[in-house]
Amino acid sequence: MYKDKILRLLRSSPADFLSGEELARKTGISRTMVWKHIKSLEQEGFGIEAVPSQGYRILSEPDTLRKSDILQGLRTKFMGRTLHLHPAVASTNTLAMEMASLSSPEGSVVIAETQTAGKGRIGRTWISPKGNLYFSVVLKPNMQLQKAPLLTLMGAVAVASTVRTMLAQQAVIKWPNDVLIGQKKISGLLTEMSAEQDRIKYIVLGIGLNVNMDLVALPSDVRRNITTVAAETGKNIRRTPLLCQLLLDLEHWYRVFLEDEELVLSEWKKLNVTIGNRVTVRGLNDTLEGLAQGIDREGRLIITLDDGSVVHVASGDVTLKPVS
Repeated sequence: MYKDKILRLLRSSPADFLSGEELARKTGISRTMVWKHIKSLEQEGFGIEAVPSQGYRILSEPDTLRKSDILQGLRTKFMGRTLHLHPAVASTNTLAMEMASLSSPEGSVVIAETQTAGKGRIGRTWISPKGNLYFSVVLKPNMQLQKAPLLTLMGAVAVASTVRTMLAQQAVIKWPNDVLIGQKKISGLLTEMSAEQDRIKYIVLGIGLNVNMDLVALPSDVRRNITTVAAETGKNIRRTPLLCQLLLDLEHWYRVFLEDEELVLSEWKKLNVTIGNRVTVRGLNDTLEGLAQGIDREGRLIITLDDGSVVHVASGDVTLKPVS
């Protein structure tokens, strides 16, 4: 608590020195305790200049997520108000599912600096270097089981909206759960759920957004199809404001979805780059090729195959082939 107060004071006047005496007076602790908290902030990676008879001033900040900063920056009603931040976890989705099973409230968020066993689509591992955003949100929509895939589409709309409005990058959506800039992936989403009969008990929406990571941290075969916000903008991005905006957009689009899912689907269609293209869809057991015609009311991709037959595909890896 006191360390956070000291940090706020230093941030409030970055060009000026604040004396140890002034910091002690404003926080209600001794100058010795001020010094200890300053040293703790330095251990976290903050660059703090200390000058005898003048005091302290902040010179630089680490690219580190801090729970107090996130909570202070949130403008949501419920999304992220219960927040669990970890340096590393196996998977934020796995931890969020465990929390949801123990009655964690809707909107609870698990976020980690890195994942050791992040989850990707079709049972794959999501490689999770430091510098990005990896988080999972607990949702408890009152809806039928077959509608669950639509929440992935809703999440993709939220991510694309944040990237477009906050970062001025022309993000688009590729079915089923990728957000792209140009031809390269910048974000992926994964939903997992618990249900009984035909109703959802809870669902966890996991989001990975590539922000500041060094692309060299990825295997070469993965790297060529991936980009980051930093690579697209030419500068490192402060992740805390980005996370807070993304949670706000996610809350907005989730509320819209619960009131009228057609509005979300309409926005998804505006942002998508799948419909109208020839696609190859690789599933676990087969590969399909044809023209992507649209999505149905359950979020499945509608494809007209070359023999004229129409199929509705629930999942798979999609490669786009523009119509000549």
